[in-house]
Amino acid sequence: MMTGILALTAVSLSFLSGCGSKSDSAPPQASIPLSIRNTSRPDSDARNSTTNAPASETAASEEKVSLTPDSATKTGWSSEVVDQLVQKAAKAVVAGQRRTAIEALSQAIGATPKDARLFRIRADVYALMGENANARADFTTAIHMDPENADLRNYRGYFLMSSGLIADAMADFTEAIRLDPQHAAALNNRGLLLLGEQNYDEAITSFSKAIDSDRRYTDAWNNRGFARMKQGKLTEALADLQQALRLKEDYVTAWNNCGMVYMDQQNYAEAEKAFSRAVELNPMELRWLANRRAARIKLEMFAEAQQDSAKIEWLNDLNALTKQAARDSANPDSWIVRGRHLMNGAQYGAAVQDFTRALVVNPGNREALTSRAVAWLAMGDTEKAIMDCDESLVIEASTDAYSVRGDVWLQLNNLDQAIADYEAARRFDEQVASAYDLRAAKLQKEGREADAAEDRRKADGIRNALSGQVGSDATSKAPELPADIAAPE
Repeated sequence: MMTGILALTAVSLSFLSGCGSKSDSAPPQASIPLSIRNTSRPDSDARNSTTNAPASETAASEEKVSLTPDSATKTGWSSEVVDQLVQKAAKAVVAGQRRTAIEALSQAIGATPKDARLFRIRADVYALMGENANARADFTTAIHMDPENADLRNYRGYFLMSSGLIADAMADFTEAIRLDPQHAAALNNRGLLLLGEQNYDEAITSFSKAIDSDRRYTDAWNNRGFARMKQGKLTEALADLQQALRLKEDYVTAWNNCGMVYMDQQNYAEAEKAFSRAVELNPMELRWLANRRAARIKLEMFAEAQQDSAKIEWLNDLNALTKQAARDSANPDSWIVRGRHLMNGAQYGAAVQDFTRALVVNPGNREALTSRAVAWLAMGDTEKAIMDCDESLVIEASTDAYSVRGDVWLQLNNLDQAIADYEAARRFDEQVASAYDLRAAKLQKEGREADAAEDRRKADGIRNALSGQVGSDATSKAPELPADIAAPE
């Protein structure tokens, strides 16, 4: 049986929307978020693992009180002042202003010092900031205020588990279950700790009780499937994982684990399909790609396996660039290089964010503006692409900005402007030749045959130059632009 990886979901705050208590929740990002938004699906299951070994996964759960800016008023605070402070804290967390959130929550606690919920919420923010001592102190204060609250025990246990304090976490989950024997999240989390001890029988018992408490608890179905796979009970494991997917079709870790079961069953075709669905849901995760590559090699799909290898290499390079940007975040070049790498991987939304970061630290950076224009164009936002090119050209007239703006005009079918910019850029390639052909056809329809003939002559001259058939009147080819700012096809 292939070795799996026991991966615990990181703590996610109650401020964050879209993270239910019993779902495959999203962990907080590292110091540089990679917020890929090219598709309608958020990258909600990204992990920090960079291993290329086949990997299975489990999921921990934190029972949450939802506290987003929109829902903060629905929690029943003691006064309007406290309500406003909690909303302020929620908005501050979303904006990344964690210290402001702590200050607002501290004021709320000053106004209502006996509300355990406020201490629990402030503990969440401290945990996000990495101030674990303060977080633990606030969790403990909340428990002292409401010692019969099973949720608070589970909250602190989840925090302790995420901090690696396994014995203390187990004590909290056990106490939560004593207070509420049907507490599904605590049962699930206790099962994970048992699983980490390779106590598979007891882990399965705990996951089963969580499922009995909540039949729609996808994490518990996934985790029991994982435990059964570790025991070699592949048929039962697959049944659990498929039930998790019936409840939540886009549960990426369950798709990955299904693939691992199929691999153990030597059903490589189904494994490849399962891993492909995981990759579709989260294309930025190295492990899904590594698992699919392994399945494709078994199927002798060598060309496709090589494509996965190339994507894995691209992601490894991205990780290196991310670390470099974290070390040198005040250097715009760090963001520009990372943004261009994202462009090469067709991650245009994230590339825009990086070019914008470069402009934050160095306003008016011509290279960042032009590169961002390419990204806007790739995303179909021609208006923003034109604006960035115009701003870049105001700062300094450059061939790359003219070239990119020419591509935008061509996409807008403004052939005169496109050709004018291509000529200013001294750019001569097949796309420019095509622009001349298009304008020649337009001029021909207008009866301007001489002008049309001149455009066709220019198009032919460019193609002859590109093919090496340079005549006496052929125009020499201008230096090519770097690949990462060349016009998209």
